Amino acid sequence: MHVSAVLRKRGLLPRFKRWRLTQDPGTGMMVLFGILNNKYIATHTSIPFSDYFDPRLLHDLANDLQMEIVSCNSDGLRYAFILERGSLVKLPTHIDYPFLEGDRLFVRVVYADQPVAELMTPQVKSVPPFTVDSVEDRTLVNRDVIAFLKVLDDIKLKEEAASKLAAQGLPDVVAIDQAEFNKRVAEHKLTWQKSHPS
Repeated sequence: MHVSAVLRKRGLLPRFKRWRLTQDPGTGMMVLFGILNNKYIATHTSIPFSDYFDPRLLHDLANDLQMEIVSCNSDGLRYAFILERGSLVKLPTHIDYPFLEGDRLFVRVVYADQPVAELMTPQVKSVPPFTVDSVEDRTLVNRDVIAFLKVLDDIKLKEEAASKLAAQGLPDVVAIDQAEFNKRVAEHKLTWQKSHPS
């Protein structure tokens, strides 16, 4: 398999626990998820999880497979291989979901061409927006991210996140940079190690 070969070439353990093919009927986007076995990786190697989401690795995977790759930090680390983009306009390179801050639920996204910034929503403090210039464009990005989240329906959200999502409706979209995403992935590994002492 090409994915395993690219990971091995970068010194990474190509260990997956499952694969899942799904399609969003609303946009026509078709995605094959490769869910990494983070338990096995953390137990048998000292490889940081963030190495699996290095932009150079994602670039190599995208080139080798001739498709877009979105990495996801959720309750399981995964790659989303975009088999068919459908009507989606702009996909992020990384997605971190769910992210709870106070009583709000967020999805945090990284775009390849963006500095540290946030997509502004009424509930989020105002900061300079990234490359999306108009309200219509921000709405389009929000729409595309929310459409992408629909295919992540196998994620079992924590009870608190699920209850906040039920009360809040759709999560707010916040754009972050690669360094912040890597920090979140490192936190994921620390949380896992604390809950699974050896």
